[in-house]
Amino acid sequence: MVVAGLVGVVGLAGVFLYPRLAGTKVTITTVVHGPVVEAFYATGTLQPVREYPVASNVEGIVTEVLVDKGEAVEQGQKVAFVRVEEYQMRYRQAQADLDLRQSLADETTSPVLEEYDARLRAAKEQLDIVQRELERLTQLRQTGSASQSDFDRTTERVQNYRSEVESLKARRAKDLLGLQRDLAVARAGLDIALWNLDQQNIRSPIEGVVLDRPVSVGTRVKGNDPLLRLADVRPERLVMRAAVDEEDKTRLTVEQVVNTTLYAYPGLVFKGRVKQIYPQADPERRTFEVDVAIEPVDRSFSPGMTGELAFVVEAKEQALVVPAQAVQGGEVWLVRGGRVARLTPELGLRSVERIEILQGLTEGDQVVVGPASKLTDGQAVRTVFVDPQEAANMNRPAEAEGGAFRGFN
Repeated sequence: MVVAGLVGVVGLAGVFLYPRLAGTKVTITTVVHGPVVEAFYATGTLQPVREYPVASNVEGIVTEVLVDKGEAVEQGQKVAFVRVEEYQMRYRQAQADLDLRQSLADETTSPVLEEYDARLRAAKEQLDIVQRELERLTQLRQTGSASQSDFDRTTERVQNYRSEVESLKARRAKDLLGLQRDLAVARAGLDIALWNLDQQNIRSPIEGVVLDRPVSVGTRVKGNDPLLRLADVRPERLVMRAAVDEEDKTRLTVEQVVNTTLYAYPGLVFKGRVKQIYPQADPERRTFEVDVAIEPVDRSFSPGMTGELAFVVEAKEQALVVPAQAVQGGEVWLVRGGRVARLTPELGLRSVERIEILQGLTEGDQVVVGPASKLTDGQAVRTVFVDPQEAANMNRPAEAEGGAFRGFN
């Protein structure tokens, strides 16, 4: 009976003491050499480099809409017509005024010039008459048959008619200049009227595609009211426009390498480079817009496709690395001889999946990847090994699951 009781006590002690003697169960992996990429992440959308809002030039009623959403247009192509009745009236007035001014300034049809010409003909005829009379009196004076007074009066009449002819010529020339000036003004008025008429025609400023449905026929619009939007959506003209958090703004550089994935192309990684960093932050989201050009371009790229971008800060093909979750607060738990030891290694590049170890660990060392929150130095542990690649994949961002960023690190 005593022996049986002792056996029972020993058995119960074993039940309670075994977990403590055996140690806490932890998951470990090994320190290895591998690639590491320090990057920061953002979401983005394929967009045209620039959109072109097409607005009405005038205030009037839309009477024609010649394109629809998704249609391709050429530069200068007429896409709509906004009618302004006043412009039609002004054009007719300008055309009538020009016709009148042309008639008045025409040498063959102008009644003003015809009146001058008639008066000039009459004055010249009178001048011819008195000049012949003066010649006759000059001959008679040689024989003494003409008086001096008749000669003087005729000479004065010749001078008067000559003055009248020259005066009529001068006034005709002056009035002709005035008529020609009025004609030039009328032509300018017609040009303005024609320009106004042309402003009713709404034309495409670029070769591109209509992005939205234009306003409907019959709509009354004001000057600068939007009618439709255009953009060049050829795949080679699209950029991945991302919103980068303000804390990452200082790590952005033009021509920076960006690894990009699109949800429409699962498992594929596109290379890109930063082409434009916009200087002003979104006041609400506190993010900065960045344009990334993707290479090579896929002919199926379309505006609106979304995806993830990894902006590469620095990368190494080979470095001593541990899974990112092995480092907690800058410390690593090293496993040797079934016990853990806390180390503070010198760290290098940090990525979502891996962290570079510069000093403090060597290849093949075993480190804890979880759980480590309740460990103490020298504590005995039971270990479950996980492959270093699998351990690194455990820390991959949720949005990258399914291989979106596979191969980034």
